[in-house]
Amino acid sequence: MAGPGPTPPGAAPGRSLLPLALLCLAACSGGGAEPFPEGAHRVQDRALAEMSGLVASHRQPGVLWSINDSGSFARLYRLGSEGQALGRVWVSGAWLHDTETLARWRQRERDWLLIGDVGDNRARRDHVVVHAVPEPDAQATHARIAWSLRFRYPDGARDAEGIAVDQASGDLLVLSKRDQPARLYRVPLAAAGSAPATAEYLGSPRSGSIEGAVTGLDLSEDGRELAVLTYSGLYLWRRADGEHWSQVLQRDPAVLARPAMRKAEAMALSPTPGTVLVGSEKRPTPLWVGRYSDAGAGGMTAAP
Repeated sequence: MAGPGPTPPGAAPGRSLLPLALLCLAACSGGGAEPFPEGAHRVQDRALAEMSGLVASHRQPGVLWSINDSGSFARLYRLGSEGQALGRVWVSGAWLHDTETLARWRQRERDWLLIGDVGDNRARRDHVVVHAVPEPDAQATHARIAWSLRFRYPDGARDAEGIAVDQASGDLLVLSKRDQPARLYRVPLAAAGSAPATAEYLGSPRSGSIEGAVTGLDLSEDGRELAVLTYSGLYLWRRADGEHWSQVLQRDPAVLARPAMRKAEAMALSPTPGTVLVGSEKRPTPLWVGRYSDAGAGGMTAAP
């Protein structure tokens, strides 16, 4: 739900062209009125009750960063890969309106987090913004926004919950949530400044290749794997050298099986190749970890 938050006191359709095998990492199960997702860990920090963004640190192995949806405190949550609570970091330097997602990248020997204030449920915002924060150290409790990139879409306001950074090109990628099919845009990070930039439309997944509203996006470090989370599924494309995103998205993605998870809105590719993490906006908050790998010519099968 959009709106300013308080300030701190200081499996789906599609044919897999990439043969994959998926393994869910077993953890704990939970009770309650709604079954806890099979094989998921419980997030130990109870304040992370509306997990809407997730990235895996490359600088601090085993560390994840997350953020709540809009209407919550301006803070990042540091997690372990099994949901351990590793601390909170207050973020200052800007008013966060509708935080929906996170991204990460490395530039000039420095690791960065990008807070995506890109939610727009009613498609009314003239422009949206992402805020860059140097990745906090292990013991940090505060972080300040270093710079912000404001942008608008070339074809009218859009709601979005998926962003990623293409390190090779220096572009922010944004995938819209509610369009059918979803729309992928790019904005150069170098366009950061006081005036809003105009995003460029790159293309859309082939109609019918993914199902459900898009809630997460991530790009592997080498820029070859693009993962998309929706309320209904988890999808993966692989890009060849020099291939334009419009070409990539016209292929059917690989469909990665995941457990049923209400309001799945957070997803990250791990630095460990073939590993993906998914969380959701519910309490107790689940964190599911899955593995995928080439499985030969037999198509998609369960891992032994």
